[in-house]
Amino acid sequence: MSYRLGVDVGGTFTDVLLLEETTGTTYRAKTPSTPADQSVGVLNGVTKVCEEAGIELAAVGQVLHGTTVATNAILQGRGARVGLVTTDGFRQVLQIARSFVPGGLAGWIIWPKPEPLAKLEHTIEVVGRIAADGSEVTPLDEEQARSALRGLAEADIEAVTISLINSYANDAHERQVAAWAAEELPGIPVSISSHVLPEMREYERTLTTVANSYVQPEVSRPSSSATSSATTDVVTAHTNSPSS
Repeated sequence: MSYRLGVDVGGTFTDVLLLEETTGTTYRAKTPSTPADQSVGVLNGVTKVCEEAGIELAAVGQVLHGTTVATNAILQGRGARVGLVTTDGFRQVLQIARSFVPGGLAGWIIWPKPEPLAKLEHTIEVVGRIAADGSEVTPLDEEQARSALRGLAEADIEAVTISLINSYANDAHERQVAAWAAEELPGIPVSISSHVLPEMREYERTLTTVANSYVQPEVSRPSSSATSSATTDVVTAHTNSPSS
């Protein structure tokens, strides 16, 4: 028989659902979450539900993982100080967004726009341009990019997002800037939009990648008694591994 297992890590409890794919039989388990090291609560729940089903861990063919920890970090404002790297001319991508204002006439007057997770003063531009077909229009300016990245270092940035125009079609520029960031901001995690959400639309791709950077301290905080740590739910490029 084949089994699939789903895990949902919440702030208080970790819920586990085990599905036997042939018959549709399900087994459930709930265990306390362990914020100091989320993997402990997950493993406790997995062990408990497998014992209830009478199967070995090796019988599980697929594990699906979700968590509200990242959502809570955003809602409570407990994220990292994020530095955003954009293509020259796109510095206000998060502020402009899609210029959508809800409501009818004069709705914009009373609508408080949410504060971007990466502040404008922590957003820099790099010279260089990729076309929509993935071809290079303007090469990167290394001296200018490194100088801008050093400015983020002086601002005590805790995480960096790199989101360049049309990087979904060609991620070469983002990977190169990530390599420079690894040298200019050693030890600072870097999220690359072409890895996190390689799709069209600069605002959505940038917003998603900034959110990934913002929650990293909360979801990857290691336990003092453990050497391992949890990882984010999306693919992240760290400064010590900028290449794809």
